[in-house]
Amino acid sequence: MFVESVKTPGIAHLSYLIGSDGEACVIDPQLDTQHYLALAGKHECRITTIIETHRNEDFISGALALANQTGADIYHGKDADEPIEYAHKAVNGDKFEIGKWTLEVIATPGHTKDSISVLAIDNEQDGQPIGVFTGDTLFVSEVGRTDFYPEEKEKMAGQLYDSLQTLANLGDDIIVYPAHGAGSVCGSGMAAREFTTIGIEKRQNPGYQCTSKKAFIEHKLKENHYIAPYFSKMEQSNVTGMDTPIPAVACQKLAPDALPAWQKSAERPGVLIDVRSHAQFRDCHYPGSLNLPGALLSAYGGWFLDYSTPIALVADSHQQATESAEQLWRMGYQQISGYLTMVPKPDTVEAYQRQHVKAVTADKVDERIKAPRANWQLLDVRKQEEVENNEFKQAKHIYLGYLPEMHHQLDKSRHYTLACGSGKRATVAASYLLAQGFENVDVFIGSMQAWQSYQQDA
Repeated sequence: MFVESVKTPGIAHLSYLIGSDGEACVIDPQLDTQHYLALAGKHECRITTIIETHRNEDFISGALALANQTGADIYHGKDADEPIEYAHKAVNGDKFEIGKWTLEVIATPGHTKDSISVLAIDNEQDGQPIGVFTGDTLFVSEVGRTDFYPEEKEKMAGQLYDSLQTLANLGDDIIVYPAHGAGSVCGSGMAAREFTTIGIEKRQNPGYQCTSKKAFIEHKLKENHYIAPYFSKMEQSNVTGMDTPIPAVACQKLAPDALPAWQKSAERPGVLIDVRSHAQFRDCHYPGSLNLPGALLSAYGGWFLDYSTPIALVADSHQQATESAEQLWRMGYQQISGYLTMVPKPDTVEAYQRQHVKAVTADKVDERIKAPRANWQLLDVRKQEEVENNEFKQAKHIYLGYLPEMHHQLDKSRHYTLACGSGKRATVAASYLLAQGFENVDVFIGSMQAWQSYQQDA
């Protein structure tokens, strides 16, 4: 008997393969189906069942693609907003026999109306429940979002409270297997650990510390979450399903001199995404490129990209480009033309134009705040709760994801210093403003972290 977890980088998603005696079930699969096939081979078992704990908003489900490869049956909670075309309905109390495991469906609405959890029962231990796969209902040190139904926030928060009590009654020793870990857009307070127990969460999770259902609802209604534009695309894709997995080669290398031709040949202007480090980008980059390295590509790409504009990547290596392309595929962006690894160096003469981004330190920002110039503005791109907890005095606040719709409110003749928590998101913001024609832009290196240290030392 075994439980294997598969972590998907970028979106901090956790999916699972559970099985024994030649049979296995996959819970919440990604489009990277090769991982589940490899694990099934390792355990010499056949994937017979696929269960989705809810309709996801932040990535395209791999359930249909995996079912096409394995012949497995797919099950999904019965209360989906729209009928899930590729899945059978799973209702509270349904049971699936997977070798010596029994998997029992528990209705746990709140995050979404169709949310379910899956209780794993060990039949070798006299039918003893061992663990529960909680989807986006319960995480480590966090609980699910309840803001996806704007007109029903109070109702959904109340349902989530009831669902959490249902899980709490399973027993303190039950292992919790959540669908996301730290860094996910599905919650802001998740701990770095990727597993926990019901007992630990009852003692430590803020969602369990509310003294009443009313207090819990009030707590949830005060939360401030962001809904990226691409979520609606994910929701629809997860109704109809995607029947093919991510291709083995998700991104091909472009010739070193191909960029000008690519930009001219595109039916509409393409977008360059530079997935190299922030420091490399600030040092030198192609004009018009957007810096979205690592997990920031999944966290913020959906705010800046649409589904018809051609995409080319600038990367350090084939591996980095491929991993970035896979992140985009999970979000439904398949229009990837390829990638480049050659970037003009600052100390060489290149046929293609290049840019760099200036970086400023805390002492320089302090000087500008104390002796402000009429044309200078500190621009904070952090989330609202970050601003409320630690505010930059005299800063203008625009959340990073809102820049595409709000940058028109900014004066291109002014000088903007971009700030965030560490300087990373500020570099993303600077790259976007430069691409939009802002010429006088720099980045506050270290941002709030550096500012707090500077203030302590002053």
